[in-house]
Amino acid sequence: MTNLKLININNQIQDDKKLILQGLLNKKQKYLLPKYFYDEKGSKLFNKITNLKEYYPTNKELEILGNLQKEIRKKLPINSTIVEFGSGSNKKINKFIKSLSEPKEYIPIDISKEYLFENASIIAKKFSDLKVTAICADFSQTNRLNKILKNKKKIVSFFPGSTIGNYLPKNAKKILKNFSKIIGKNSYLVIGVDLIKNKKTLENAYNDKLGVTAKFNKNILNVVNKICNSNFQTKNFDHKAFYNLKKNRIEMHLISKKNFTLKINKKNIKFTKDESIHTENSHKYSKNNFVKLVNKSGFKVLKYFSDKKNYFGVFLLKVK
Repeated sequence: MTNLKLININNQIQDDKKLILQGLLNKKQKYLLPKYFYDEKGSKLFNKITNLKEYYPTNKELEILGNLQKEIRKKLPINSTIVEFGSGSNKKINKFIKSLSEPKEYIPIDISKEYLFENASIIAKKFSDLKVTAICADFSQTNRLNKILKNKKKIVSFFPGSTIGNYLPKNAKKILKNFSKIIGKNSYLVIGVDLIKNKKTLENAYNDKLGVTAKFNKNILNVVNKICNSNFQTKNFDHKAFYNLKKNRIEMHLISKKNFTLKINKKNIKFTKDESIHTENSHKYSKNNFVKLVNKSGFKVLKYFSDKKNYFGVFLLKVK
């Protein structure tokens, strides 16, 4: 396809090993960063999750995106460059591209090379007049991404799926500040945010009856095995997800079924029965709390949209 270009700047294997060891050797609580969910298999499993009956965020966000198309067209510039942080659901980006007036280029940025390039190819084929530049990178690589995007004009960025909720609020603020630097002054960001709601709805969304979320959670161990040449056995762990009311977040953990020792880079990592690896947080926000976060992050809120049940919010932001 002549309208498709692929760039790979994700060469952080040594950094990844260091971050993984840092998490697994933590004495207070073993943890793994949620970015390690997303190899090709993990990305496909997450795509399955978005189609599950219990997992409301995708349908609610699609509902909102469908309802705000006219508003987006009025507020956002013609001939824009679309930058998507994380190459997620094709359904969402399809709707978003169609909402904009004659966009010139689509730039998805994602850590999972195979999944990114597969999705980018689908978009390039569907929108043949749209230039597609897929960048394989961790979107915390601010300086390198800034160099690639510095000559782009009229940037409209897209960060759906409440991925911002995976970060502690102080780190979410840093991520948004990074985004503001990457896309530059007077650029825009459309961001999806999961809202605080009843505990049962939240916990059901992360404990589906088909067990897809459990497979997704356990797959992080396969990704660690590939990066660190380790030998985690997924059968030795159970999936656990619950709502932490004090911190307004869903927590996902992997619970060890037995005592064992694992070696990574000559370091012995001991596990005891019932010990957990904390794999993900998914913070839930009130509208007002998220607006406060945005105001400290180099953006201002232009518009807010939600679904009829107020389960999910979409914010239109502009770099100050």
